[in-house]
Amino acid sequence: MFKNIFLLLLLFFFTSCSDKNSAFRYFDKEDMETNSVQFTKKSDILKNNEVEIIFISTYLNRVDDKFIDNENEIFLVSLFFTNVEEQDISKNGYKFLLNKKEANLVEKIEKNDERYKNLMMKNHWGNYYLVKFDAVNGIKLSLELFDSKSSKGLLNFEK
Repeated sequence: MFKNIFLLLLLFFFTSCSDKNSAFRYFDKEDMETNSVQFTKKSDILKNNEVEIIFISTYLNRVDDKFIDNENEIFLVSLFFTNVEEQDISKNGYKFLLNKKEANLVEKIEKNDERYKNLMMKNHWGNYYLVKFDAVNGIKLSLELFDSKSSKGLLNFEK
């Protein structure tokens, strides 16, 4: 009797610890795509208790070896302005800061760009931007999206 219970518990233990319990087993995804989920953060910027901007960013330096850059911190950012027709970041008066320093490069990325197609979250309404900053000493990174009207969103990452 005890042998059967022991064997059943042992079998249950090995079954529960196997790789088949990974959330990504149901998806046919590349390693880069699954890693990007881990290094992606989201924030909503509210105005009058309504979402004004959906701000999503992936810290590319940690996603894949091909994005490692010791001189820059690189982010792929998705922005969607909910109540305006114009989706351009500069036309809406917003800027990026990383640990209180402005970006060196803010480049709009087309939705069909092959370099980032596995990282983009199929945002058909907003725009994607590649944002680069000078390398930061330390392990804490605070990516901020702000405008002159004091609206801001903050995403925290670790190197």
